[in-house]
Amino acid sequence: MTGISPMLQAAMMLGLREWGTIRLEALVRQVDIGVHDHEKGKTQPLRFDIEVLVESNDAEDSIDDVLDYEYLEHSVDSALAFSRAELQETIARRILDSVMTPKSALAARVSLTKLDVMGFDSQLGCTLVRMPKSE
Repeated sequence: MTGISPMLQAAMMLGLREWGTIRLEALVRQVDIGVHDHEKGKTQPLRFDIEVLVESNDAEDSIDDVLDYEYLEHSVDSALAFSRAELQETIARRILDSVMTPKSALAARVSLTKLDVMGFDSQLGCTLVRMPKSE
């Protein structure tokens, strides 16, 4: 199933007929991250993009009937408060653990991007996806 989005692939794996995603896009935090000595003790701007697959339901127009999007930003802040990480992948895994906690979160994609990489003329990042377990 190459060429299709991870969330569409997860929805298909789960046999969902109606589904949606919630997203957090372009959240930027200053983070002390990196493996190199010149990075340690200095913050770098890190961008966070998160997408979570949720099953669509006949919700009323009430926050009580949907997964509250604000938990996505709280997941980022909690992952950063845990301890200093050298790797973006470590932070992405922490965020995945948190965003997949609610039962209504069926799959998730977390992308991190260093926006101003020390010593590079580009942006560097990673994306991790957690899919439902196949039965």
